[in-house]
Amino acid sequence: MPAVLNGLEWQTCLRRILILNANESASTIAALEHGEMALPTVEIFRGQQAYRFLLEVICGLNSPIVGETAVMGQFKEFLLSAKFPKNHWGSFLRQLATNLMIDAKRIRHNHLQGIGSQSYGSLVRQQVKGIPAVAVLGAGKLAREILPWLIGKTKVRVFYRNYEHAKDLLEIYPEIDLVKYSDADARWPQNEAALVIAAPLSAGEVSRWRGMQRATFNKCLDLRGEAASDPVSGDGDVIKLHELFEALRTERKRLEGHVEAARAEIKQLVQRQSQQAQFRPFGWEDLCA
Repeated sequence: MPAVLNGLEWQTCLRRILILNANESASTIAALEHGEMALPTVEIFRGQQAYRFLLEVICGLNSPIVGETAVMGQFKEFLLSAKFPKNHWGSFLRQLATNLMIDAKRIRHNHLQGIGSQSYGSLVRQQVKGIPAVAVLGAGKLAREILPWLIGKTKVRVFYRNYEHAKDLLEIYPEIDLVKYSDADARWPQNEAALVIAAPLSAGEVSRWRGMQRATFNKCLDLRGEAASDPVSGDGDVIKLHELFEALRTERKRLEGHVEAARAEIKQLVQRQSQQAQFRPFGWEDLCA
């Protein structure tokens, strides 16, 4: 994909989203529609459908974990660092982002609160129950979402690659051990532990690191998006991200009513936004996601 010159690009855990001006980026959109770019999967949403799609993603309705909060946090962080064009199109995008946040908060409040433990952290905690220690590879967003579910349940060691990005974890969670990630032995106090991969490491890097440790990892939770295409091997059970999601299928059926109610209100909000939109310039017909 070419770089976005006059739009916004948002990267979530599962997808890359480009928010484009349908007129200014007409050639790029046409190339995508006609399969002229070698991309495995492309979805294009225009106008009201684009707003609906963005709202569903932010609310966690298109996530394997129904109603997850992580994606809304990712959208907030994205907006803080986003560089909006300094023109009328940029002003439209700012207003669009504000409307999305307001509507997403409303949807979550009305339909997606109190639906039970629907997070990566809850899944991880269930899998490591009874294991005396857990090694978390990574100190980024995913690791920080998991940590509150582990603190007080097991001994936690967080392996960081950039100390400046990780040092605040000791202030938030003084119970953890914060250790630099390297191929050397980390001198484990326990022989038995679980491993949670929450960083973009290759399977070869993880295997090499495991081989240097004295601890025995009876269970490995591979939370990388590449877990299936770049599998980690080693002793003990290795549970891939998609296998964790399988455990949620039954739970998703229970939540179908919440999801349908949320989608119905999203449809109403999109129609309301359409009635309020300034169609010239940069109204619904110019939006493509």
